[in-house]
Amino acid sequence: MSYKEDLSIIRDLAAKVKEIAGLPRYEQARGKWRRHNDLQMGAGPLIWVCPDDDGGWLELVPCSSLKAEDADLRVLEHRLRKLIYQHTHFDDDYVQEPILRFDMPGEYTGYTFGDAGQKSAWGIPIHAKCASGGAYHLDNYLDNEEAAETLLRHEVDFIPDDAEYKRLKEKYTEAVRGLIEIRFIVPYVALVQSLLIELVHLHGLSELMIDLYDRPEWLHKILDHMSASKVRLLERLEQKNLLYDNRSNVYTGSGGLGYTSYHSGDGSAKLSNMWGFADAQEFSDVSPEMFYEFALTYQKRGLNKFGLVSYGCCEPLDYKFDMIFSSLPNIRRLSVSPWSNVNIAAEHIKDRAIFSWKPNPALICCGIDEPAVSRMLPEVAHAAKNCVTEIILKDVRTCSGTPEHMQKFIKMARHAFQ
Repeated sequence: MSYKEDLSIIRDLAAKVKEIAGLPRYEQARGKWRRHNDLQMGAGPLIWVCPDDDGGWLELVPCSSLKAEDADLRVLEHRLRKLIYQHTHFDDDYVQEPILRFDMPGEYTGYTFGDAGQKSAWGIPIHAKCASGGAYHLDNYLDNEEAAETLLRHEVDFIPDDAEYKRLKEKYTEAVRGLIEIRFIVPYVALVQSLLIELVHLHGLSELMIDLYDRPEWLHKILDHMSASKVRLLERLEQKNLLYDNRSNVYTGSGGLGYTSYHSGDGSAKLSNMWGFADAQEFSDVSPEMFYEFALTYQKRGLNKFGLVSYGCCEPLDYKFDMIFSSLPNIRRLSVSPWSNVNIAAEHIKDRAIFSWKPNPALICCGIDEPAVSRMLPEVAHAAKNCVTEIILKDVRTCSGTPEHMQKFIKMARHAFQ
């Protein structure tokens, strides 16, 4: 197939996405998300189905289904086909926009989770030990004082690759020919304030747990530096005008779209107008007191730079909600994971922030367990009756190659929350 034929494929798909984004359904959905994120109670929860890009989506829109031959245009084609598939197969509340966003090419000098090819992080040489299926081993690179001192001297940064950005921007813009907009944005890893996930990938989870008891002063020193350096990075990104407005159909935190009427000043792309995010999945079984001392104390430095904050992912935040509210006055979305007690969560969140419920995706991965889902949904609906609720069906590693189970879940959820 010729490059000209590749371009024809891309333009046909881009025209379809533009047409879809202009439908009244999505204008209505934008308003729903805006009111929802402004903490206005709606007629029911907003629902979004999110198959993993490297999991469920590879089954629904497999690479073998792509027609373009150019490697860059295949990336573009895959994104466009997934948007069209989402519109066609899922009656959820996702919003289509005539925009495609890609990570800005460049190097984040902290740890980029999921990048098996990364050679160094926080100034320390690393090498991933990968197994099959994308699994890998966590090595302890901080097993000597020299490595720890290297980390403490390192000023974390994001260094854009201007040449690659220019190349891709021009190529993708030419390919879509003005039908939709192409944007390159600062990667998520440069903005997120979780800290723990980076430290765990440099130190190991067991080692981190032991240090909470055996070397708390050392751990404080490491986290203090990482936190301060991440804050300085945020400030540099703002000064260099490298931030972007994520109050749109942008995945915020661990689920939910960013639309909101909230703005600060002139509403421009500054930290005070953005959603920020952190989680502490590594501290799922750590006491609330240690969670505050070793996680939230350092995370809040960066999080409070943002206008709005999402907190939490797969970890249960039971008995930690109140300290999150007191530490983060800008908190707007709290994750209620499959391992959370929904009654405790609802009691503490109320309507002070979004009750972002994440059902267990195992219930729909290999067929749908209708009896379990039928029991679960009314229980959550009753618990969250006084909350601003959203349902984010995420972490779908496999869907058995069919949208059927997720479609059924959406219908059951709509019915249960009526």
